[in-house]
Amino acid sequence: MIEALYMTWEILAAAKLEIGVFFLAALLHFLLFSNRAPVKLSSKAKLDVEKSEKNNEKTAEKTTIARALRPMLRSGTSKATFEAELRATLTKVPASERQKTLATALESLGRQVEPELLSAMRSVTGAVTELRLAEQLLRGYLSVRSRTDFEELLRDVEKAQTQKGELLPNGIAVLAVQFALAGENLEAALARLPGIAGEARTTNGSTKSNWELLDKVMTEFLPLIDDPHAIHVCFHRILDTLVKSDSTHAWEVLKRMEAAKVPPNNVTCSILLKGVHKEMKEDYLKKVMAVIDNRAVKEMDEVLLGSLYEACIRCGQVKKLLNYVQKLREESGLVTIRSAHTVGSIIRAHGVNEDLDGVWTTWNNMKSQGVVPSRITLGCMVEALASNNDADGAYEVIQEALADPQTANLVNAVTYSSVLKSFNHQKRFHRVWDVYDEMIRQKVEFSVTTYNALLDVCARSGEIARAEPLLKDMAQQGISPNIITYGTVIKAYCSANRLDQAFAVLSEMQANTDLHPDEVTYNTLLDGCARYGLFDRGLEVLADMRRAGVAPSNYTLSVIAKLANRSKKPKMAFEMVEDLRNEFGIKLNMHVYNNLIHAATCDNDMAKAQETFATMLGHRVRPDGRSYTLLLRFCVTRKSHVPAVALLRTAIGLQTDSLQTESLHPALCKVLMTSISWASAPLRGNSALQEEVIHDVLDFLSRNQSALRSDFCSLPQLTAEVQKAVPSLKLPKSTSNRIFS
Repeated sequence: MIEALYMTWEILAAAKLEIGVFFLAALLHFLLFSNRAPVKLSSKAKLDVEKSEKNNEKTAEKTTIARALRPMLRSGTSKATFEAELRATLTKVPASERQKTLATALESLGRQVEPELLSAMRSVTGAVTELRLAEQLLRGYLSVRSRTDFEELLRDVEKAQTQKGELLPNGIAVLAVQFALAGENLEAALARLPGIAGEARTTNGSTKSNWELLDKVMTEFLPLIDDPHAIHVCFHRILDTLVKSDSTHAWEVLKRMEAAKVPPNNVTCSILLKGVHKEMKEDYLKKVMAVIDNRAVKEMDEVLLGSLYEACIRCGQVKKLLNYVQKLREESGLVTIRSAHTVGSIIRAHGVNEDLDGVWTTWNNMKSQGVVPSRITLGCMVEALASNNDADGAYEVIQEALADPQTANLVNAVTYSSVLKSFNHQKRFHRVWDVYDEMIRQKVEFSVTTYNALLDVCARSGEIARAEPLLKDMAQQGISPNIITYGTVIKAYCSANRLDQAFAVLSEMQANTDLHPDEVTYNTLLDGCARYGLFDRGLEVLADMRRAGVAPSNYTLSVIAKLANRSKKPKMAFEMVEDLRNEFGIKLNMHVYNNLIHAATCDNDMAKAQETFATMLGHRVRPDGRSYTLLLRFCVTRKSHVPAVALLRTAIGLQTDSLQTESLHPALCKVLMTSISWASAPLRGNSALQEEVIHDVLDFLSRNQSALRSDFCSLPQLTAEVQKAVPSLKLPKSTSNRIFS
């Protein structure tokens, strides 16, 4: 009985709660939806409501205009049709509001404008009195590159502002500077800019330089702008113009920015980095790095990071600049990279630095962050691996890309060509033809570049029989051979010591096509003559090259040195190279110097070999592994202990504090006593100094320690320094015992 009563009480309590909720809902419904008398608004409230309704109507009208114009822009509408549509729409807008309405419509359209629409608006409005409309029209003219209309409207606006005693608004002022700086003829554009650059000619009639006109822009025009962001934009456009043409004045622009209290930011630094390249002035990079270090805001963005890596590639000082970039990244914290373009720049920089760990780390980080590579990024990755002797890794990257539907369409003939060339250089010719068969199965569209790469394999491998089917495939696909194709076939015949057929191909090309032999073709024939010591025939090719007006290059000079050397005329190598260098003003590169050093060693002339190497360093041409191999092996052959020590230290990058001058050429002594850490040999990659050479030199020195002065060289200390610089170096036990006994 008690349990039944308790249950009844719980049911009533729950019902009570439900009833309360029901009554509360009924009360809310009554308050919200009952037919109550309308609330009376005050006079001010009525005015506000009416004003809001009018604003909504105006906004709707402006939106209607933009909505009506968009489909017309996509269909190539004429000016007359635009004008009719605008006049019909504007009949509903009060005359005083029409220019404002058009300004808002143009703002809504953004960059989706055409010359016909802008011209129609000018016809409808007549004189432009609304500055917002003037700014939008000027922006449109700038977008469609209508320079004449831009100048005309700008002149009208400036005249109207002058009559009112007012300056140009900031937005129009910035557009005026952009217009001037974007001109193909900068001088003429600045000269026509009303009231800014003034006359383009000096009082004596001579033309002013771009710098003088830009200087006028900065002194007479930029002070009119009171928006810091707009001033930054203008300074950056001026700086960008100067960095491309005359970087010496870039630092003056930075001084003006400082005076205007506009500090350099990441964009400023990115622009300055465009001037970093191999031909830059010696202190330019140092100054740019100082600007980067002194930024007020140290945080680095992706744009600056990408600019730094691209500068690494251009300047030729990859290792130095990569270390600097790494330091900046550590100081500024983690930079999230979302752009495939930036990833490609980083991969290329590490590839040039022969740093495969950096290449793979960058690639794997990109994948972990979900960044989808572009075709260029994939190409950079494959090329970085292939150019550093990791053809198998490059091939695996292609296979991964093909297996992913999101990236399968990124693989093309250019991507495969990097792998083909790498296998070719490694003389793994069977792998080249495996990849070629795969490309056919994948239905890759071949280009003339692909066929040229395959023909080069025929030349290097001596499989000339494979060349004919490739040439037939080209003809069937309607791909015409170019000068590179003919040059590669000529190279194949030269490699097989079939020079007569090589010259026959040249004659056929000249007789049956409009192509003319270029420098590469002549160099290939010269190299064929050099390979087999055909000195006189090589001189005939050089004479033909001169008659055709084809200027020689460093490659030509290196082949000429090789020709003389292989023809057992090593002294002629120096004479011929020097004559051509003087005649054509050629700055010798590493390969020419290497062949000259080789000629000196073949002539058993230690003094000439050292003098040539000293000249090489004096012109800041960095030696490679072959340079040091030739010299060090020559020292061992000649039992020249002192030069062997000096050259080994330089090759490893060890500073030379004192020299034992016996057996050293005076010119080499002078160069070695300067700071030449940049001249060390690469220890990785295709051009590296092989550890076997270091073994041989240390073994040679260990057998002749008595010939070295103790104040010049302590062999145990030298060995310890070399092993520290080359941790992988393992000396034979017998050599170590002699050194450390």
